[in-house]
Amino acid sequence: MIHKVKGILFFLLIPCFFYAQTDIKSDSNNVATIPSGSGKVEMHLVPDSTNEQSSTELLVNPTIGLGTGMFSFYGDLYTKNFQTPTVSRLAYDLSFSQRLSDYLLFNFYVLFGKLGADERNAGLNYNRNLNFESQIRVGGVNLEYNFDNLLPDNRFASPYVSLGIESFEFLSKTDLKDRNGNKYFYWADGSIRNKDEADANASTAIMLKRDFKYESDIRELNLDGFGKYPERSFAIPVGIGAIIKINDFFDFKMGTTMHFTFTDYIDGVTAKSKGDRVGNKRNDKFMMTAVAVRYNFGVAKSKRRAEALKNKENYEGVDFTSIDADDADGDGVIDFADNCPGTPKGVAVDANGCPLDDDEDGVPNYMDDEKKSAKGALVNKRGITLNDSIIAYQANFYNDDIGAFATIENRDNETASPGKKEYTVELGTFKKGLPPNLMTKFLSISDISSTNTQDSTTVYTAGKFDNYQDAEKRKQQLISGGLPDVKVVSKQNGKYHNEVAPTSSNNYVTVASTKNNIPVVAANNASTNDISTANIPVNNSNTIKNTNTTNTSTSTNNANPSSNFNTSGIVLRVQLGAYKKRLSKSVFKNVKDLIEIKTDDGIYKYMTGSFTNMDAAAKHKADMLLNGYPGAFIAAYKDGKRISLQNGGATFEKKEETVPETTDNVAFTGANKKLVKFK
Repeated sequence: MIHKVKGILFFLLIPCFFYAQTDIKSDSNNVATIPSGSGKVEMHLVPDSTNEQSSTELLVNPTIGLGTGMFSFYGDLYTKNFQTPTVSRLAYDLSFSQRLSDYLLFNFYVLFGKLGADERNAGLNYNRNLNFESQIRVGGVNLEYNFDNLLPDNRFASPYVSLGIESFEFLSKTDLKDRNGNKYFYWADGSIRNKDEADANASTAIMLKRDFKYESDIRELNLDGFGKYPERSFAIPVGIGAIIKINDFFDFKMGTTMHFTFTDYIDGVTAKSKGDRVGNKRNDKFMMTAVAVRYNFGVAKSKRRAEALKNKENYEGVDFTSIDADDADGDGVIDFADNCPGTPKGVAVDANGCPLDDDEDGVPNYMDDEKKSAKGALVNKRGITLNDSIIAYQANFYNDDIGAFATIENRDNETASPGKKEYTVELGTFKKGLPPNLMTKFLSISDISSTNTQDSTTVYTAGKFDNYQDAEKRKQQLISGGLPDVKVVSKQNGKYHNEVAPTSSNNYVTVASTKNNIPVVAANNASTNDISTANIPVNNSNTIKNTNTTNTSTSTNNANPSSNFNTSGIVLRVQLGAYKKRLSKSVFKNVKDLIEIKTDDGIYKYMTGSFTNMDAAAKHKADMLLNGYPGAFIAAYKDGKRISLQNGGATFEKKEETVPETTDNVAFTGANKKLVKFK
């Protein structure tokens, strides 16, 4: 028997010995060679301050667990040799674990607690009343397999099975007397008395109650003549359970382990016992059901080692000398000394890598429409000098405290509702998708917008205006561009309303709304709204009559939109993706000017931006890539048709893998998949 136990113990400890092998040969490149049964295994090590530290970091990765549970006895007592959990005794568990691999752990543990049973059988034919309680102390090792190589990584719980070898000792006692030293006699009527039921003076017997104080040593009593049998033995523990991960450091373990012992003396009853004490021929066994909390001391070291290894792999083979001399924008000034990175190719720069600005107006030459502005002159973002009237207008507009430049909204007395009223041109309302020819026509309109209503209808509009007159001008431009069915509508509180040209016979009152905060043009390269002299309405007075009062108010119409709103010419957009299902707005929460187009075959296309310059479109595409839309690409439209990027002004230095330019009704994933959830 002893030889079998030694063999099992040796078999269980082999993986631990192999893992703790210190005979690891490492060359100068930090490649360790570990002997194995089938040859040699190479392991790349991350160097610490000494080789000894690296070896220690590999070997020591402890997890400590502390748990509590119940000991249940399965032996010679009870008719069915089974003990209900309600009469089980309390036990404790302390464990030390070392991970051998992702799916295999080596555990050393100690258990201690009480194990006991109370059998009470009263009757004329069978009257056996046995009890015992034993102090149990266990020390052992096992291997724990958690199925990590078969289960998904993102699981909530990990099932496990375990097998090991252990040594334990027991000290069993029985309760034969009460606290006053009276011996128990069990009568057939179920009572306990101080005299035998067959005693001549049984009529004077006194009723007793068990005190459950186990005072008599079973081995010392030697009721069956077994002598001084050993009160220690070995056992094979077989366990099953689950581990729930709380975080990187803590996990929660719950499970059941059956301990198959090599002794039949725990309860003091065997098949060789005498009289009513005769038991079965099987060895005693006990089960522990427990829960435990475990803490992993090696997580921090493992994370540092993994991070160091990752950093080493990331920088392996990198030529830092060439990086120091890199010039990403190709302007002849290395990135380290370039104060203006990202200068367009071919633009002349100074010694600091910034585009030349001969007139020093803050607008570089390649963007300056007026190359020789007077020194110190105020200019707009195109480098054109602002005259006194423009500056005065913008100053007065910005400092307007009395509402002279406020926007005037006309509301009917009977139908007025809160919220700002906005005018636009409705291109069409569609419950189904757009046919290809109409879709490309719409995408050629630079100021197109799309709105989804509650009944799944999509409304396509062009432009946003503060007054009916500008909206009417935009409508006429679109009609001239080949869209005869457009109409002017107003949008208020999220709803669209048909509009007709206002006349003097309508009942209107004037309501001044808060004006937009438009900054005064700053000197040099300050960011401003471009306002030319021709686009500034000065002293534009509108007299609006009511049946009761006459109000005179000065208002400012929007700048003439014709230069921005022509439907001819090239329009460049950035497409983020095309999908067979409509996506939530949260997927594109970082896109302020999103356009959703639904095609007639059910494809949802998402686009952003409207550009006439390829450089600006390319910059916007780069912004979208950085914002988490890896499939973003540029699409070009002209005169209502899709055109190639070459015809749209693009030049390619190398071939890129993009979506074919001629396919408009193909589903294509452009957004980050982690942001997309379908229900």
